[in-house]
Amino acid sequence: MVLNSSYVCYCSIDYFIFSFIYNKRSQLTNSHVTKSISMAGMVIEEKHHYIEPGKYVEMWIIGYNGYENEEHRERYKIFIEESMVYNIIEEGEQYMVTASSFRKDEEFGYAYKLQQLSNQEEYQLTGKGRIK
Repeated sequence: MVLNSSYVCYCSIDYFIFSFIYNKRSQLTNSHVTKSISMAGMVIEEKHHYIEPGKYVEMWIIGYNGYENEEHRERYKIFIEESMVYNIIEEGEQYMVTASSFRKDEEFGYAYKLQQLSNQEEYQLTGKGRIK
């Protein structure tokens, strides 16, 4: 069976359009569109935590991109899951940060969950450590 090249082209275009529309529709039907941020110079303004004894701990930081002009600067609220990570973060320091939103926030637009954090000023070790 020989297929006409224009037929194959139309089928490919139809599939692409269907896939695009399906993906957009599924994104729009969600109650919230996920946003991701990544910046090499997030300056930590504030650290906060809330403890509900016996139930949970919430830890978050508030900061901004140190490389943005002050008049266009946005502030971000980023929640942290691991207390060890929260404990090493210092106010006034600058970090490389990657985070993704998980809900809307009245004051900051979105609340984010920390994905990755790195201090760009300090020496970074890589590899696995040996336990002897």
